[in-house]
This record gives sequence, C-alpha cells and structure tokens, in this order.
Amino acid sequence: MDTIGSLIPTGMGALRFAVDDIAVPFLALFAFLWLVSGAHAWATTPARERGRLFAYYVPSAIGGVGVAVAADAISFYLCFALMALPAWGLITHTRSAESRRAGAVYLTLTVIGEALLLAALVLMATGGDSLLLSEMRAGAAASPHAALIVALLLGSISLKIGALPFSGILPLSYTYTPAGAASALAGASVKVGALAMIRLLPADAVGADWVSAVMLLGLITAFGAAVMGVLTTTPRAVLGYSSASQMGLVLIAGGVSLGDAGATALAHGAIVAFALHHGLAKSALVLGADVAAHAKGRERTVALCALALPALALVGAPFTSGFVAKYALKDAIHLLHGPVPEAVYALLPLTAIGTAALMLRLFVLIRRETVGDPLPARPPVAPWALVLAATAIATWVWPAEWNRHAIESVVSPDSLWTATWPALVAIAGWQAMRLIPAVVRRLDGVVVPGDVLVGLTALLGRFDDHPRSTQVAATPTSARVERLRTVLTATEGRLLAWTTASTILVLLAVVLVTLALS
Repeated sequence: MDTIGSLIPTGMGALRFAVDDIAVPFLALFAFLWLVSGAHAWATTPARERGRLFAYYVPSAIGGVGVAVAADAISFYLCFALMALPAWGLITHTRSAESRRAGAVYLTLTVIGEALLLAALVLMATGGDSLLLSEMRAGAAASPHAALIVALLLGSISLKIGALPFSGILPLSYTYTPAGAASALAGASVKVGALAMIRLLPADAVGADWVSAVMLLGLITAFGAAVMGVLTTTPRAVLGYSSASQMGLVLIAGGVSLGDAGATALAHGAIVAFALHHGLAKSALVLGADVAAHAKGRERTVALCALALPALALVGAPFTSGFVAKYALKDAIHLLHGPVPEAVYALLPLTAIGTAALMLRLFVLIRRETVGDPLPARPPVAPWALVLAATAIATWVWPAEWNRHAIESVVSPDSLWTATWPALVAIAGWQAMRLIPAVVRRLDGVVVPGDVLVGLTALLGRFDDHPRSTQVAATPTSARVERLRTVLTATEGRLLAWTTASTILVLLAVVLVTLALS
C-alpha cells in the first residue's frame, strides 16, 4: 500500500490516505461519477437553486472520493460520514412533503448505520495498537468480540446497501433527488457499502453458519427487492429496488469473504467487479432516464435504445459488464462447499430473471412518464455518453484477475446461453401477463417507493405532522420580515435535524460500545 499522506495528527497516529489494488478502482469510479453527475446536476438545476444543491453535493463528493483512499479508521469514518450525511440535503432539495419524509427516513437510518459502524471500529481498535484498517481487520479475527464486530459491521453495511428489510431506503433516496445528484447516489454512494465489506469484514472470524446466513440474506434481498421493484410506481423507484437487488448479490460475495482466506480473495475481486459494473450501469440508467424523459420524437426513441445497454448489463447479458461481474461472483461461490453455498450457486442465474423484469418495468414506466417542472436547459447528453462508454468497456479492460475467466469464456456457447436464457424467460413472462390484464391492473403500482419504511413513518406519525398555528397576526407584516421569518424557520429545521442526528449517533455508539465491553 502506497501512502499518499498523513494529515491531522491524532493520539494514536494520523489520518492516513493510501492507494492499493482496492483503492484504485473505487477511487476511479467515485471520482468519475461524482464529476460527471455533478456536470449533469449543474446543467439541469435552475441558477437560483444551484448554490443550495451544491452546498450539499460538494461535501458528499469530497467524502465519497476520500473514503476510497482512507487507510485508517478515523479517516474512513470521517469520509464515510461526510459523504452520507449531507446527502440528506440532496434528497430534500425539492422541499416537497414527500421529499422531506424521504429525507427523514434516510437520515434516521443513516445515523443508525453510522452508530453501528462507529461502535464496530471502536471495538476493532481496542484489540490492538494501530488504527490502520488492514491491521484492524486482521486483528478482529482474533478478538473476543469478533462475532459482535461482524454483526455491527453487517448491520451498518446492510443499511447502506439497502438489504432487506431496509431496501426501501434506496427508492426513497432516488425518487426525490434531482437526477444528477441521484446518479451520484446510485452509482457511487451505495458502493461505499461494498468498499466497507473489503476494508472491514474480517476473514475466518466467524463460523460457517455466519457465512451461510449472510449469503442467504443477500439472495433473499436479490429476489425480494426485484419483486417490489416490479410492483412499484416510478422509474426512479424501480432503479432503487434494482440497486437493492443487485447489492444483494454483492452481499453474497461479502458472505463468502467471511470464510477462509482463499475464498476471501476471490470474493473481494467479485465485490470490486460488481462495484464497477453496477456503479457505472446504474448511473447511466439514472442519467439516461432523465434525458429520455425530456426528449421527444426520434430523439426519445434513440435515448430509449441507448438505455438498453446499461439495462442489459444489469441483467448480465453476454458481452456486457454484468457478464464479467457475475462470472467473478460465481467463481467465488464455487470455492465454498455445503448446502447453502451450493443452493445459492444454483439459484444465482434466477436472480437475472428478476433483474430483467425490473428493466422491462423501467421501460414501461419511462414511456408513461410525463415531464413535470421544466428544466433551465435540456439534460446534457455528453455526461451520459461518457458513462455509457465506461459501462461498456471498464470491466473488460481493467487490469485484474477477476475478469480473466469471463474474458476466456465470453464466446463459449454454454456461457452465452447461461447469460441469455434468464432475459428470455422474463420477456416470455411479461408477455404472458398481458393475457390477464385484470390481475396486472390490480398489481400495478401496489408498492409505493419506500414500502415498509413509508408505512412505519405513517404509523408513527412522526414526520410532517407538527401542529401549525392557525392564529393570524393582528398587524400586517412586511414582505422583508416575512422572508426573514421563512429563512429563520428553514434554518431552525435544518439545525434541529442535524442536532438530533448527531445526538442519536453519539448516544447509540456509546450504548453499543458500553454493552460490548461490559
């Protein structure tokens, strides 16, 4: 690992940022997507709103790029939090009641995830005299708190990647965020959970039952999120559930990495492959859906045709990035033995049927979609074209071991058929559903973006239910005073949100660490 620098001295060392074989692909992915998505956001955001949007976007981007090269616990945690917490302002940018509710759900779950991560890092640090992530991860396997550390890490990662039952956090985040920022969240932010699997999950620290449980959770997420996505209401929500489904496959690789060291190396390769593949493909879909929504006639048709590339990539079709990523995942799973790994390996191709159904649903909803508020300019095509090009070639040309098997097998008839038949099954099933239109109408849109999370917020009645005064002032108020009152009220709301989040974060972390060490 080549050290870039040590900054801000601390009691046990310094903030360290370094580059290694893991950091390079994540750094390239995060930097590219935050820049390209930022260009789209700048072009499509009204001038009067750019300052407000980028006040949150820039800190998130800095944290999102910094976390890729963070080499010690403090720098990793600070960059992780810097990326995650300001994203609340991106989600609530439109200031609608729905976006505020989505932001509240996001911030609540993010704070819980941050607290779990902080508690895990504290426990890992207490077992040695180094804060370097590589040494902390190695030492965690021998820690008396190894099982608790793994549980805390998995809890934090699951919240970040949208594993069940928290899959609703991703469609909520994507649906109400402006397209450029949503592209960054979908392509880069979620992948920090994949990076955390590599940097933090210790190998051979827990038993085979843990490996099996995590793999099963990933498989259930892959199937369950796909079902919810097919039944949801908007293109962005479909993409959110699609992300949760795909990250379920990454979680399977994370489960494999908990096994012996031989399996861990291949699992880490699969995680990197999926991060590159899914990050680029999902960003291309978000940007492309925005371009298509604001295009007309032949331009709209061309945009929809171009969207087929990242859609086919997510399905894992031949010659796409998904073909490479799924080969890397199968290679990792194939090393494990036992009923659960063998069942997961056998069922893995079926997850592509769900992904193909999601993509079909996406295209149906995009064709139905009507454009809302006009943009200051038509969405630019150039940033989307760059992401499309990267989606097509990145995983094939990246110098690594994890893509070698896919490259060698790309023209094999068996491989081509294995990568093709799930899409054909999904298309056949989609056509069959047209024979029962009454059932289709009943099921169409029954899952709102956020599913159970939205239901819980409605049940608790905690969001957007504050009583408002009905009294009218006895004297007229000047426009200037009224504007000042509005600004102060909005500022108070933001301060309350951040103060509450910070307080919950600290209290949760303290409680978790105290319980662990008692």
